[in-house]
Amino acid sequence: MLQVEQVLQKRYQLQTKLGQNAGRQTWLAQDVAQSSAQQIILKLLAFNPQMHWDEVKLFEREALVLKHLDHPQIPQYRDYFCMAQETDEDLPWFGLVQEYIPGNSLQQLLDKGKHFSEKQVIKIATSVLEILIYLHELSPPVFHRDIKPSNLILGKDGQIYLVDFGAVQDRARAEGVTFTVVGTSGYTPPEQLWGRAVPASDLYALGATLIHLLTGIAPGELPQHQMRIQFADKVNLTPHFNRWLEKLTEPAPEGRYNSARQALAALQSAYGSSDFKEKASQPASSSVSYVRLARLVFLQLLIISFGAAIYLPNFLHSGSKAKEFEAKAFVKSMNRAQQAYFLEKSTFSNSLENLGLSRETQTDNFNYSTRATKSAVFNYGISRRKRLKSYVGGVFVLPATEFGGSEDETTTITILCKADSAGKIRPQEPSYVQGKLTCGPGTIPASGY
Repeated sequence: MLQVEQVLQKRYQLQTKLGQNAGRQTWLAQDVAQSSAQQIILKLLAFNPQMHWDEVKLFEREALVLKHLDHPQIPQYRDYFCMAQETDEDLPWFGLVQEYIPGNSLQQLLDKGKHFSEKQVIKIATSVLEILIYLHELSPPVFHRDIKPSNLILGKDGQIYLVDFGAVQDRARAEGVTFTVVGTSGYTPPEQLWGRAVPASDLYALGATLIHLLTGIAPGELPQHQMRIQFADKVNLTPHFNRWLEKLTEPAPEGRYNSARQALAALQSAYGSSDFKEKASQPASSSVSYVRLARLVFLQLLIISFGAAIYLPNFLHSGSKAKEFEAKAFVKSMNRAQQAYFLEKSTFSNSLENLGLSRETQTDNFNYSTRATKSAVFNYGISRRKRLKSYVGGVFVLPATEFGGSEDETTTITILCKADSAGKIRPQEPSYVQGKLTCGPGTIPASGY
């Protein structure tokens, strides 16, 4: 068990634990081997036999890539090590030491109620694009693959820093046969969810991040129309910047800017630029199949959700939270699959089989079902255990005009709710009334949705 003031490798004294999850810990520490002790960030990964080997490979890859990066707005690599003797545990820990950047993440600022102006967001976008130009123009190019507010630090010096390269991939690896699906829901572009990373993938994540800063709403919680994030009605932007963001977050990568350099040039010359004269609601290419995109995305959501459950350590599987994660992940995937089905068929499905979800309707812990109406569908994960809580998801059909679309189009919006109390109880269905999504009585919005 690691403790405050413990010294690792005879030089790194632990000060404050900044985060912990699934065998990982992040600490603010001091390098006491220096003549004047310097603060550093120490990321630790605890190895165990149940761990999926990809986790170790990603951790090692982060260290290897950081070691060869040299940019003033990327924290510098300091050290990488493996230790076994300095803890009370038999299994080894891997450690990555990085430069400490004093400041706050943009997510921390959002959590404190910070409101970002268009001018501030353009400045942030410019800084991040300059970092991406450096990364993408390396040989081979480096893709971050997890840009989001929590991975962007506003330093006390006023500079923006890009951190957490745990999902990083270089082009050489990207073109290999195998891949690891990484990213964060809401910020991750469709192509990355099925293992393809291109320069435009980081641009999409940047665009989704900027939308979060401007609206104060996580992109995964905003409605979508034909897989495009609908944000224009949530914030008052200049038309040029609004269309620049729409182009950045096109669902098909060929519809976005080709490179960070091109995106930056368009931003800098945005006012009056022809890049923004296209109608944003029109597909960038008539050959793009949004149904195909949707199916691939939802398939990979299942891979991510259940892959995470499979590879968590066994001790975690025994807990109620891990068992409830099964239902949360699958009901969420049912919501997304129903959206894709509606996009293709203009109706919802009453059968899970029609959605192409390879999952039994009954597991050891939950029963799954779906109930469709003309204007909505409700997806259930009902507990079969007294100590587990049930989930219910809802997908509602709305006129596209509510989100800036044309009068002859419709769109869908989703919600995921969790029962207040445990037990074998069918939760009340959510509703959409007067422009507001609401969980039913006895349920609350599920976290992280």
